[in-house]
Amino acid sequence: MAFSMKEIDNAVVTLPTPENPRGFSIRYESPVTPRENFRLNLQHQGLWMPSVRDRIWFCPREIPDNIARAFIIDGERYTGPVGGTDMFGIDWEYVPSARGSIVRPGNPVLTDITCWREVIVFPDIDSWNLESGLARSTPFLKNSTAYVNLCVFTGWFERLISFMDFGPAAVAIMNRKTRDEVRALFERLSDLWIELVDKVHDVYGNLVDGFCFHDDWGAQDGPFFNARIVSDLLVPPMKRVTDHCHALGYSCDLHSCGKIDRLIGCIVDAGWDSWDGMLINDFPSDYAQYGDRLMISLAPANIPDGSDPEASRSSAEEFVRTFYRKDAPSIFSANYAGTTDLSFLHEIYRQSRMICEG
Repeated sequence: MAFSMKEIDNAVVTLPTPENPRGFSIRYESPVTPRENFRLNLQHQGLWMPSVRDRIWFCPREIPDNIARAFIIDGERYTGPVGGTDMFGIDWEYVPSARGSIVRPGNPVLTDITCWREVIVFPDIDSWNLESGLARSTPFLKNSTAYVNLCVFTGWFERLISFMDFGPAAVAIMNRKTRDEVRALFERLSDLWIELVDKVHDVYGNLVDGFCFHDDWGAQDGPFFNARIVSDLLVPPMKRVTDHCHALGYSCDLHSCGKIDRLIGCIVDAGWDSWDGMLINDFPSDYAQYGDRLMISLAPANIPDGSDPEASRSSAEEFVRTFYRKDAPSIFSANYAGTTDLSFLHEIYRQSRMICEG
């Protein structure tokens, strides 16, 4: 599939508007859709460097967490109430200024980790009736030219925080006397996620391409815990879920915020195919060490402003040559970079297409 400049010359560009400030997109006249190219990149057979704009989340309203967390993407505009109780009955408060929801601290449902079996009521996934949204979501999923990940917003550690508040959750993990209980709870959560994966497979099949789990592991200056704790408590239950997804043909993306470079080896060990992190991480080092085993969302340190097209193209060429190989595919993190500089974006496409041609 030899590259031709008409792929760029004939690109369809949609620019942001005041009514839709996030409505920027580029559709190149490419040999395959962005969805197929994303899939090929996961197999180290990509045709160009994918962007996070080539991947979308599927968040059906039938899953209680998506309404509680105020994030519904399922084919039709949702106009109902947001916030409220999640799948475990935990109450989330929607904060309009943040356009998201939080569990207000100070009144946790679980105050003693050793009592989680008696206190935490696990949901019945069949009661959500995912089938009821199939007619609404099927056209959205089937016609998507972007790679579709079903999103699970609150994974393992974040779920523990929602039960206990952050401080007690961190203590429960750090305390050797309570780690066995944390481990058992995380394994039970993995049982639930495997049930969810099976349910999604039964209802949607290959209309969904993969799963994205959210589980933040760090703050701005470093991780919440060390690699030994992650390897002990989080890697084994996560690996059960990623192995199960892979057996059914689904990919696995971990969205984990914070400066967690020291934990990337654990992400690889847990079987994740890709990691969506933050710009505060050391991308040159991360990519050099793990780029051949993990698709990493990253962005250049200096975002072009569009005033100098030649400088933009030069910046894009350096970025691609540094952070993209066919045997070590990465993802251009357009969400964090936020650039609409067409000279820069077109050059990313052109340079990575030529790299993939060999």
